[in-house]
Amino acid sequence: MKMIITTKNKTEFDSFTKVEMNVGDVFDFTLKDGEEVQAMVVVKGQDKALCILVDCLKDEYPMNSNHRTEGGWEGSMLRKTLNSEILERFPDGVRNAMVAFSNGDYLRLPTEREIFGRTYYSEEDDGVKQFEPMKDRRNRIAFQGKNGAWEFWWLSAVSNSTDFCLVHASGGASTDNAGYSRGVRPLFIISNL
Repeated sequence: MKMIITTKNKTEFDSFTKVEMNVGDVFDFTLKDGEEVQAMVVVKGQDKALCILVDCLKDEYPMNSNHRTEGGWEGSMLRKTLNSEILERFPDGVRNAMVAFSNGDYLRLPTEREIFGRTYYSEEDDGVKQFEPMKDRRNRIAFQGKNGAWEFWWLSAVSNSTDFCLVHASGGASTDNAGYSRGVRPLFIISNL
């Protein structure tokens, strides 16, 4: 599987081993079902990078089927979907380089503070920092699939008993009922950089 990092100079690569990527760099890959996606590095460590899809997946998903937020992100139906059927769509070249988050998940959604640098509708630890690329509103705007319309997309933060936080199609903060289908921009960690 060939991937391309889009920076000042385009770099083609087969695996993530010893690939130089920095915050804001974007790389392209194709999911197993043929959907073309791009991922952006939002945090860079010594040998790891936290990445987010540039646009939402083409399919929308509800957070929960019962229109409630009980159990929060950890107990949500979407968390289970991300780490089963959506994760299975990722190509082996990306999957083999992925590292689990501290809770064992390989995919997660960002929090309100990671995207906006503050909370509007949720409660979150003040120590959580905004991803540098998300300071630019354009990086908060996502499309439904690579070429679709502007999309509302889910965050993992709970707003109240029925709503989760989300990013409005214009890049602003909002909330919506957990039972509605919205866009998904998963986060994942790549290792061996």
